[in-house]
Amino acid sequence: MAKQPHKSFHKGGPKSGHEDGAREGATNNHKDRGHKDRGQKDRGLDAPRRALQTALAEAGLTLKQASRLIGRNDAYLQQYLFRGSPRLLPETVRWQLAELTDTEQSSLAPDDLAKAGMVKNDLAKRVRASGESRPQPIAVPLFDVRAAAGGGAQLSEGAEDQTDSIGFPPALLHRITAAPANRLKLITITGDSMAPTLEDGDLVMIDGASIAPSPPGVFVLDDGVGLVAKRIDAVPNTHPRELMLSSDNPAYATYQRRSDEVHIVGRIIWFARSL
Repeated sequence: MAKQPHKSFHKGGPKSGHEDGAREGATNNHKDRGHKDRGQKDRGLDAPRRALQTALAEAGLTLKQASRLIGRNDAYLQQYLFRGSPRLLPETVRWQLAELTDTEQSSLAPDDLAKAGMVKNDLAKRVRASGESRPQPIAVPLFDVRAAAGGGAQLSEGAEDQTDSIGFPPALLHRITAAPANRLKLITITGDSMAPTLEDGDLVMIDGASIAPSPPGVFVLDDGVGLVAKRIDAVPNTHPRELMLSSDNPAYATYQRRSDEVHIVGRIIWFARSL
């Protein structure tokens, strides 16, 4: 018996050249739709997100790399760009990204914030372009008082204790905090009650508007005896609210005070130490 020529079969019968071409065309159409969808997705970004994409591309950074460099999780910028979370970049993040990409941080802020005057001027690029003098340091007041384990010092709300100020480069201060300079104070730590976190002689920066111990942190406060630096935790289910005041040095005892018995000066957000 003569051998029949071999035919290719698939479900429904033999595969024809016409069907192969149709299937290949469908695959190509699917790929084209994918590219088109991604293009539409990128075109749907608002101005700050497009500015960030451009800045990162020019800096040669991926979203993952940039997210890590600003201390966020790997998907932070990916989610910001394409999922809208967060809806707006915090000011501190904008300054970090501006430094990474050598761009203006105001370009990463929504237009309504910029128009309302809520975005600080980007001086660095204007200075390089115009040849003007460098941005002036931001003065943070330095007070001649010391926060200690035993207390005894007082920090007034007026200017009588202010002895000087220290000028911070704007870019550095914005990396430390987004708080305006008029909320900040610099004082010196004395004693070892907060060692090893804070050592005798450390210069600390206090945010005077951050006085709620939530989240817990290290604060400067007047505990009724004098000015101290302590870690403060709110004691749950207490009325009036009780505060747990503790030292990082285990040689010092933990104690409690009612919230109306203490005056919290502010949260310690930065310190400097001599080697």
